[in-house]
Parts: sequence; structure tokens; C-alpha cells
Amino acid sequence: MSALKPRKQRTRVRRKVYIIVCEGEKTERIYFKKYQTDCRYCNLKIETPNSKCTDPINLVKFARNQIKKKELDFKDGDAIWCVFDCDENTNEDISRACKIAKNDIKICLSNPNFEYWFLLHYEFIVTRIERSEVIEKLKKYIPDYNKSKEISSLLLDQRSDAIVRAKKMNDMHKKNHIELISIESNPSTQVYSIVEAILKTTGKM
Repeated sequence: MSALKPRKQRTRVRRKVYIIVCEGEKTERIYFKKYQTDCRYCNLKIETPNSKCTDPINLVKFARNQIKKKELDFKDGDAIWCVFDCDENTNEDISRACKIAKNDIKICLSNPNFEYWFLLHYEFIVTRIERSEVIEKLKKYIPDYNKSKEISSLLLDQRSDAIVRAKKMNDMHKKNHIELISIESNPSTQVYSIVEAILKTTGKM
């Protein structure tokens, strides 16, 4: 009588955790929550905690607390971003936030605002632009746009174009020796880096 073979142990693969801390309570969180929903049954868990912070320094401090609270393991692929607009922040404020972030927390600045990322899905704006102008141009493509509107599905087909344009804008600033994470980098957005990381981790890129 042959000996019974030991039953194989089932090993459950740990899901990577991405924390996206936003200064806005509406636009940014609504946008990233769509990715959060889409990743519900994949190898990635996305969380968008409400920081209730309106300045980059306190936003980064909140994010640092999230690292401990969520027990993030960067060596295992976890990541955390702070997403905020240039707004009325000074280079000193942004620089202080970057120092607190160190290498653990990734800074994701949009200049002048988050909606510039949306606009890049439709056209490539390379000259300095005001917040109000971004919204005005965006409404040419999405007439009923408002900060509470979920528009991810409208942007899906142009997403790859937006990523390419955001990278090109970064390259233009670097060529002109302009610091990306500063008030001088108008227009620019680093939102593409989060989107790209999500798509690569979930095998959709």
C-alpha cells in the first residue's frame, strides 16, 4: 500500500498596497476611487484616505502616519503618494514637504491644478496656464464638468495620450532646468506616475 502524498499547502499571494493621499475631498479622490474599485479583485489594493489637509506639509505628515497605520512594506512593493495642487503654496512649503517625505513618500504635484491632468487627455498645453483657464478649456470637452463628477470612463480612451504628454512636459521642463516639484513648473502634473504604476502592477500596461 503506497503512502499518501502530503497535501500541498496553498499559499496566498499578498496584495500590494498603494495609498494615495489627496488634499482634495472631491476631484482627486473621486478619480482614484475608480481605480480602487477596478482593483477590488486584482493583485493590488488601493486606498484613498481622507486627510482633510489643505497644505503639503500636513498632507505629508498625514501620509507618514499612514505608513505606520497600514504597515506598508516598501520592499514588498507597497507605495504611498501625496497628491496636491500648486495653489498658493510657496517653494519653501513644497521643499519642506519633500524633506518630510524623504524617499518613502512620493510627491505628486499638479501645476496649476489636478484638472490639468484631465485636460492632457484632450490637448497638449505647454505654455503657462491659470487654474480658471484649465477648467474653461476642459469644459469644451466635458461641458457639464464639475469637481464632483466622475469622469474616468470619459478619459479612458485617451489615457495613454495623457501619459505621453505629461512625460513630454516633464522633459521640456528638465531641458530648461526647471524643477518639476516647484511653482515654476507650470504647466505640469505627476499624476501620470501613479496611473502608470497602477497599470503596470495590474498588468494592464
